Amino acid sequence: MKILIISRKAEQRRRQFQSRQMQRLGLDFEFLDAFEASDLSVDDCQAAANTWPSPTLREDIACFTSHRLAWKIIVERNERTLILEDDAVLSSGFADAIRTIEARRDNWDWVYDLEFAPRPHILAKSAVWTDGMHRATRVFQNRVGSAGYVIGPRAAGRMLDDTKTYSLLDAYFWHRGWLKAYQIEPTPVIQMQFLEGTPDNSAFVRKSIDREYLPQSELRRKLMRLRLEGIKARNLVRGWLGGETRPLQIDRASFAADLDIKPPAVTASP
Repeated sequence: MKILIISRKAEQRRRQFQSRQMQRLGLDFEFLDAFEASDLSVDDCQAAANTWPSPTLREDIACFTSHRLAWKIIVERNERTLILEDDAVLSSGFADAIRTIEARRDNWDWVYDLEFAPRPHILAKSAVWTDGMHRATRVFQNRVGSAGYVIGPRAAGRMLDDTKTYSLLDAYFWHRGWLKAYQIEPTPVIQMQFLEGTPDNSAFVRKSIDREYLPQSELRRKLMRLRLEGIKARNLVRGWLGGETRPLQIDRASFAADLDIKPPAVTASP
């Protein structure tokens, strides 16, 4: 399977870490230069903030734009692809999970989330498939995580159509009505900041080189918030009918065994 790693050109330590990690796992990959937050003007940031109800950081917009660049590549190449962010740490069984997914002939709207997130998800009560090591379970509610996922060209094209205006990536991506999200467990991807265990709330604080931007229209903000809450309610109903709220399962020993170097210092994601 093709692997794209979104990474800023300046993040040489992370790039070196990813290169060594991929070499250990015997995987081919390529870096995708992330969109730089510093290239955004104040007007760019304000225009983006006007299309999302919550406070927006220029780093949020850069992350959103970087993933759209990845989706465009996937559409052009017409190949299902694994997208990673450059702070993703991979388990010793990661390659096995990827091979299982690659061998399957899933519907175009299936997207696999491989990432651990330390917040409960609403998942189906039983898995749709298992290979004896990993299993895939339908996800009804997930608002965190875009550091490791598999998406095909048709789904990537549909996502491009859905994101012609800015949205906070994690909160928007997994909640498309047409998308069928499946979580891989034990999760074979974890961000560096969560590697040592359950974080405190500061791990979820988004940092910025700039101020937060807010929608200029209060009425528009309230309407956008109402729409998002409607989507959340829809997912909750689906979860109540056929799912359960629980933490994701992870084998932390599989990451410790695979790390023979200290990960580079954590900075803001692309």
